[in-house]
Amino acid sequence: MEFEGKLAIVTGAASGIGLAVTRLLVQRGARVAACDLALDGLNALSAELGAAIVPLQADLAESAQVEPMVAEAIEKLGGLNILINNAGIGSLARATDLSFEEWRKVMAVDLDAVFLASRAAMPALAATKGNIVCTGSISGIAADYSFPAYNAAKAGLLGLVRNLAIDYARDDVRVNAVSPGYTATPLTNRSSQAVRDAFIAAVPMRRPAAPEEIAEVIAFMASDRASYVTGQNFVADGGISAHTGQPDIIALYKSARQAS
Repeated sequence: MEFEGKLAIVTGAASGIGLAVTRLLVQRGARVAACDLALDGLNALSAELGAAIVPLQADLAESAQVEPMVAEAIEKLGGLNILINNAGIGSLARATDLSFEEWRKVMAVDLDAVFLASRAAMPALAATKGNIVCTGSISGIAADYSFPAYNAAKAGLLGLVRNLAIDYARDDVRVNAVSPGYTATPLTNRSSQAVRDAFIAAVPMRRPAAPEEIAEVIAFMASDRASYVTGQNFVADGGISAHTGQPDIIALYKSARQAS
């Protein structure tokens, strides 16, 4: 199996993309330290995957918990080959309506925790010629209305990925990002049908990604198949970022003819 004998940490492992990644790594032979704040989710994951999982509860918004989590994971796993920095949160408000406390919370989870976890894991990864994959977002390569903290954090994450990649290439540690577009997760599925339909309408493929589809891309980047790939951001967004944002002119013409 592709990840037979590999040891991994996945943050945000109890739901959404993190859950799909954890399942996929275990299915392909890895043992995973699954980190999440949601204890119920971790318990369910342990019941499902058994001894292949080391459950670790941590609040990555609390910076003091990040490095101890990584140290505990490495100790319990007996080493480390792969770090998946996946945990993330967002906030919805224009900058003038966004409190500094909310700004800092988003930064703490989406960027600070990535820095702290990567820094703490680096010696163990250098020892195994391992790699880091960070879950970015298309929100890190362009702007969304009323997402200043999330946009800034995900853009910063991509800069950090590039820096870590070149600084630690000499240590044979690869560092990459995968940036999903609209994905059907428990979080996005809480939106109204009208909101979900509006997001889907913006996707050229006219559907959201399944978490398992994004997990496959993350697994590829974490695998030996990507052994010469570092410092890259792999976008998996159903074509959103390929579009200028301008309207489909032929569709408009057809609609106008039908209306007349």
